[in-house]
This record gives sequence, structure tokens and C-alpha cells, in this order.
Amino acid sequence: MKLSWRRPRLLLSAVVAAGALAGLTVAAAPAYAAGPHITVIGGPGEILVQGSGFNANASVRIEALTPDLSKVLDTIYVTADWLGYLDQYTYLNDFRGYTGNVLVAADGAPGPTAWASTQVSATPVIIAKNTISNYGWCDGVVTVWGYYFQPYATVRIELLSGDLKTVLDTIYARVNEYGILYRYPPQTPYQLNLPYGYDGPVWVVVQEYYPFTQTTWAGLSRAC
Repeated sequence: MKLSWRRPRLLLSAVVAAGALAGLTVAAAPAYAAGPHITVIGGPGEILVQGSGFNANASVRIEALTPDLSKVLDTIYVTADWLGYLDQYTYLNDFRGYTGNVLVAADGAPGPTAWASTQVSATPVIIAKNTISNYGWCDGVVTVWGYYFQPYATVRIELLSGDLKTVLDTIYARVNEYGILYRYPPQTPYQLNLPYGYDGPVWVVVQEYYPFTQTTWAGLSRAC
């Protein structure tokens, strides 16, 4: 779940297009340096961006780029607070499957552009299942497990009706050290219970908590 406001994507930032990056050493500015600076934390499918040194209420364009600066992976716009901080949880997460090294640029008054680098890994994946026999018998349980999560992350798992209007069940879980969402012990998927008599489509939603807020979905056309 990204909390920052998104505008239409730019093909390339003006900084890159003008060739202003030639010979630039890419690194986050030290905390004591004048002007903007940012820190970034890369994780599964997204990057958390924080920064300071901007003008009060300045509009800041934040971009994720490939290391060779040939492609913009994601662009968002945020507003600095009255002290010039990017104090909201700002995330880049529209990478379309890209993984690996990423450069992050934050462009806003008073300038110059602030830079930092990190890595982004694969987006989390979840698998949901409900047992329905050939005779129509149902077990009333939706099982879920997944991988590529942030290791040791706490997650909320929700079971929703197909129209997304009703939360059918909610549990909290912890990802293991390998980024796998699975119960240890007894080494089984997590279980969500359907209300008695429910028969229809469902959605399973898994949301990570701080510092990442990745939300991952899986749907079943029928569960009962």
C-alpha cells in the first residue's frame, strides 16, 4: 500500500535527459551537508524513501532508475513538510518485475537533486487453496502460504468476500528468516475459516508492516 500521491509517469527526469549526471558520483549526501538528502531501504517489490533538507512544503519528484540511468522504473510526487522533511511513509513499488540494483533520485527545491542507491528483490507471492471434493463437499477453510516477503516481517492476513465488502476472517503471522510465510511448526500453511454456509468467490490479502507495507492478493473463484 503506497501512501504517497502518484501522478502520471515521466519518460525520464529532466536531470537525466539534459545529461547533467555525466561524471556524477552517485551517493546519498551526508546528514550534515547543505541541501536535500535522502536515505532509501530496498526490499521485496518496493523501496522506502525518507529525506530532509528541502524547502518547506516543496513539491518533490522521486524516481527509481536502473543503474545505467537508461530507464525510469517508477516516479512519484510528494510534498515536504514545513521543516523540509519527507516525513510520510513514501514508497516506490511499480517496478513491473524488475529486481536488482536501483538508483533513487529526489528532485525538489532548493536542489540539487539528492541521490541514493539500494536493491529491490522480487515482489511477494501468495498461494491460496480451498478443498472441494468431486461430490461438492467443502472443508470451510482457506489455506495460504507465500514467499519473497521481508524476512521476519509481521503480516496481517485477511479473507474477504468476492465483492470485497465483508472481512470473513483475519489472522496475524510472522514471516520466517527466509522470507517464507509458512507455519513453523507444524510446517503447514496458515488457515482462514469461512463462515458457516458461505459458498462463493473470495480474496486473500496479505499486508506487511513497517518498514514495508507491501500488499499482496490472491483470489479463488469459489470457496466453501
